[in-house]
Amino acid sequence: MTRLWKHQRDAIAYALALRDVILHMGMGTGKSRCAVEILLKLLEGNPGCRTLLGCPRAVMAAWAKQFRLWAPHVRIVVLDKGTSKQKSAVVEAALADTTAVVIIGNYETLWRMDCLERQRWDCFVWDEVHRLKSPSGAASKWAAKMAKRNPLAKRLGLSGTLLAHSLLDAFGVYRAIESPECPTFGPFYTAFRNKFAVQHPLQRGWVIGYRNQQEFAEKIAATTFHRRSEDVLDLPELMFEDVVVDLGPKEARVYADVEKNFCAAVEQGTMTVANAMVAVLRLQQICGGFLKLDDELAVTQIEETPSKRAALADLLEDMPADEPVVVFCRFRSDIDSCRKACEQMGRSVSELSGKMDDLAKWQAGETAVLVAQIQSGGIGIDLTRARYGVFFSLGHSLAEYLQAVARLHRPGQTRTTHFYHLVARLPHGASTVDARVYQAISERKEVIDAVLDQFRPRHARQNA
Repeated sequence: MTRLWKHQRDAIAYALALRDVILHMGMGTGKSRCAVEILLKLLEGNPGCRTLLGCPRAVMAAWAKQFRLWAPHVRIVVLDKGTSKQKSAVVEAALADTTAVVIIGNYETLWRMDCLERQRWDCFVWDEVHRLKSPSGAASKWAAKMAKRNPLAKRLGLSGTLLAHSLLDAFGVYRAIESPECPTFGPFYTAFRNKFAVQHPLQRGWVIGYRNQQEFAEKIAATTFHRRSEDVLDLPELMFEDVVVDLGPKEARVYADVEKNFCAAVEQGTMTVANAMVAVLRLQQICGGFLKLDDELAVTQIEETPSKRAALADLLEDMPADEPVVVFCRFRSDIDSCRKACEQMGRSVSELSGKMDDLAKWQAGETAVLVAQIQSGGIGIDLTRARYGVFFSLGHSLAEYLQAVARLHRPGQTRTTHFYHLVARLPHGASTVDARVYQAISERKEVIDAVLDQFRPRHARQNA
């Protein structure tokens, strides 16, 4: 059996001393192994331990692999097939056997299964627990309800990006872990928000800053085990570079029209947007060289060769022909555009998206470039075959961005890792929504890191 790292042993000891605990450990630090070891310890005192493990769909298979590797004698049931009714039957049959069992399911399935609420549970493990951050989210409320119905159960949350968007994400996460007592932040979101958020005086619900940050950090420090990847892993250097992409004349004109007038006209038709949120989405698509016309399902290419596609082709030309590369995109049109850039440069390409999963071919070395939808390519997969990553376009999720980076820069990576951001620019140097989205993600990261780092020295002393 592979020996545990010291930070893993510390995490396990920390978790076993508490009923409710969050392991906020950077990607690649082995928090899944920690969870398995914690469950094995629980089994020593309760041979019939019933564990419910919730996670994103993309990592269900990875969890099954973890248990087969580190606890092959523990019975696991993975709810990855069938309807909700069929999955409920599987759960009830599994729990009829009184031996220890781990039920593994994705959040979107679990909260819809009434049979789970009628059962007794000894342990809950919520992987990527930041997925439960929404105070009004069905999965978050359900997890809190499950904790309330099983007051003696162990509750374990795992995350590499605990505060995935803002400091206010903490409420839903901690409620799911600590309900009904909720000693860390209390049971009421309004009171929590009023205490820690600075709200716009005229726009209700608009948070413009944070306050009482020291108290916030101390509360998290008292209830969360935190280790950053860079503090405990010997990883190679990580480098970032922005690649400025000048939009073509047609792209720039359409962009300016939509930004100013919420509409644009091209030869093929017109596009109008209903509000500012939709405008941001459409502007991001335009930066990639496409727009969605009114009453059309398919997108329309604006220039003969989209500017970003040409920039990606230039990047690929400067890399060795046999060098593996991962390109992250947000939109379907971006994925198709990236594939064409690869084909233009004679690079074999695989796709990982909601439409296609060719990851295995790329990992086996059958293709050179993996074009991954950032929502699909950020969680639960190992992309360390590549040392070059390209963000062709970004979503608005800090968690998705950080996890995408960590798919390449994690244990197993032996070479300096380079990431390139393609950032569209208007003529005369004016910035676009590309730059604003990237800046917003960077600023959220800086605020969250600044608060969380306030309690890192305490754990550093424990680790000394």
